[in-house]
Amino acid sequence: MQMHAVERLDDYVVLIPAYNPDQALVTLVRELKDKGFVHVIVVNDGSADTCRAVFDDVKADVSAVLEHEQNAGKGAALKTGLRHIVDAYPETTGVITVDADGQHLPADVRNLYDEGVKWPHHLIMGCRDFSSPAIPFRSRFGNQMTRFVMLLGSGLRLNDTQTGLRAIPLRYAKQLIDIPGNRYEFEMNMLTFTKRLQVPIHQTPIETVYVDENASSHFRPVIDSILIYRMFLAYSLSSVASFLMDIGVYALLIFLLNPWFESVHVIVATVLARIVSSLFNYYVNRKVVFKSKAKRSMLKYFGLVAVQMALSASLVYVLFLLFRDGEVILKVAVDSVLFVLSYYVQKRWIFKR
Repeated sequence: MQMHAVERLDDYVVLIPAYNPDQALVTLVRELKDKGFVHVIVVNDGSADTCRAVFDDVKADVSAVLEHEQNAGKGAALKTGLRHIVDAYPETTGVITVDADGQHLPADVRNLYDEGVKWPHHLIMGCRDFSSPAIPFRSRFGNQMTRFVMLLGSGLRLNDTQTGLRAIPLRYAKQLIDIPGNRYEFEMNMLTFTKRLQVPIHQTPIETVYVDENASSHFRPVIDSILIYRMFLAYSLSSVASFLMDIGVYALLIFLLNPWFESVHVIVATVLARIVSSLFNYYVNRKVVFKSKAKRSMLKYFGLVAVQMALSASLVYVLFLLFRDGEVILKVAVDSVLFVLSYYVQKRWIFKR
């Protein structure tokens, strides 16, 4: 009986970050070897001593097992692996990142490899289908949320922003080492920097696999969500603080000016309070939220404020003519949409880094 030689897949290096893995990691590594993957790197991200046997089992089938003495986060583990690959495999086409928990099938890793060979300058993303009711709720909700935030913040329309199965060209892998984020937010930052670093994205479908309702995931819903969405959260908090300052300054001026200006004090207090709160919002957004040193940003910002006020008044007026009722509800709806659009304009144009 004639045996067929296994094809050597050495154009990409496979990188697997692992924190407290089980036997699924051993199975994954052996199946990748059987598929023909020549170079596989595993990063032990400060796992418990009880997992030592797992890492010992995979050593015979991988090129290297890199160690973190303490858990530093998935982003840090990916950076450690990327740094090693950039130094040890300078001639490789790129890196394929794979999760250690068995959610990525070796057949899909091979599919990504083939796509990467075809599109060597693209970031290839293995995208899951979240339409099935069998998908755990937190995964479906998280994917919908991050897709919306990604579209809002970067203009990227992606099917699966949270996938860990990605083929990264070596040129981009070198740049990722310096991108901020040491936990799950690093994978989101990897996507937001693609436009800035001129890395095109190619999406390819993969099987959707969840083991025991994704119980093995180390994603912390509250803390990691804050890290992922922190810029938009900071923007929201800045807006709330500016609103409170506007009300506070207005109330103070009403108290101080009332004896002197009679009815005109309302107009004076409104204008001065809006100026103070707008200046406060500008400096907080520039220094804290977007951390920008963009030139002429103040002129652009107040231009946006003027346009936003005009749009708010115009749209509410037009909608009121159509519905003839609900002025307050219409105002809230219109300003909510403008609030989100304002975030996008400030991030992409006014405070662009």
